[in-house]
Amino acid sequence: MKDTLSLQERYTSQCILVGQGQADIAGIGIIVGFVGQAVISLCLALWAFFFSQSSSCDGDHSPGSIGLAIERKRLECVSEILMVGNDIQMVIGTSYMISVFASAGSIDTYHLHLVFDIVSFVGVSSAAALVCWTYCNVRLHRSIPSSDWSRLLARRFACFRSAHFTPRHRATYLFAIMYLVLTILLCTRLDDWAPDRPPGRCYFAHLVTRPDANHPLDDKIYVSFTASWMILVMLAAAFSGARWRHSILILAFLQFPVHLYMALALRSANQGKLEGEPYENSWDFGQTTAVVLLAMAARELLNKGLEFFLFERDLRKRGTVPNKKSSKTERLDKARSQELVGISTVEEGTGYYGASGAVDEEHSGDGLSLGKPASKATNSGE
Repeated sequence: MKDTLSLQERYTSQCILVGQGQADIAGIGIIVGFVGQAVISLCLALWAFFFSQSSSCDGDHSPGSIGLAIERKRLECVSEILMVGNDIQMVIGTSYMISVFASAGSIDTYHLHLVFDIVSFVGVSSAAALVCWTYCNVRLHRSIPSSDWSRLLARRFACFRSAHFTPRHRATYLFAIMYLVLTILLCTRLDDWAPDRPPGRCYFAHLVTRPDANHPLDDKIYVSFTASWMILVMLAAAFSGARWRHSILILAFLQFPVHLYMALALRSANQGKLEGEPYENSWDFGQTTAVVLLAMAARELLNKGLEFFLFERDLRKRGTVPNKKSSKTERLDKARSQELVGISTVEEGTGYYGASGAVDEEHSGDGLSLGKPASKATNSGE
């Protein structure tokens, strides 16, 4: 009992003013929304690449076989689920950081640290989703859709023709930049560690650090290491993609329990010690929105899961793969799929120069690599 009291007194002397309670930033609904989507993304990606037969798309099944059709459908459903969730995560994660940046002068160090751990779940799910999306596009020979203004920019700027500069890649880069800014802001705030300076320049950390931890040095080491790790994983998912998918997923998965424990432990250690609202358990618009968006991702998971189940059941019952495409449509799809030659060659380690011209060639009409397949498809149709 004496040791417990002395420990509490030591931490009380270290931190007197934690800050004001802010349920809209640290509420349980916010944590559930971000963590839930990260769990969905990681579990689906791990199932697709480690615990299923997705690798059979590399050639173990004969063309036109039932097994190949099932595996292609599996990849298609997983990719669509992940990208719906990833788009949601990117929107709420970016909005979350913008709201923090807007109140950077008044937010306390405890909430800034908690935001850092919570928003890291977006990086985890983004890496998993981007790797899976890239791999599925290559294996399913799907062209990457682009808007009219994206095609216009692609004609003017070479970087917009890159296979690594699609709208989803650009969203990832934007998030990584904002995440880096958040990391710098947190490290700067940790340098101002003080026990009683408003709006709150310290926090109780007895659940996440040793009793004799050196604040804020130990905190800065944790923040710098995990932030560097996360940014490198996100960039690896964007540039390496399918080739290093297993390594990237493992590195992303290892980040998940670290930030989950840190977020829950840091929040628990400081509940009841805040000004105004000591316990951040009240629900408001932000928390409700986060949970509703998580429900949308869960609904997409259920819909695509049911779609895949019915597809597999009907296909095995029929015993044959229906041929719904004409030969002309198949040739056109094959020609359009060459837009992904850049990503495919990156997977094989031969570069991605082909993709830089593929998008522009298709829309400008004067390309070389797509010229022959496209002309064949057109002539045969005539």
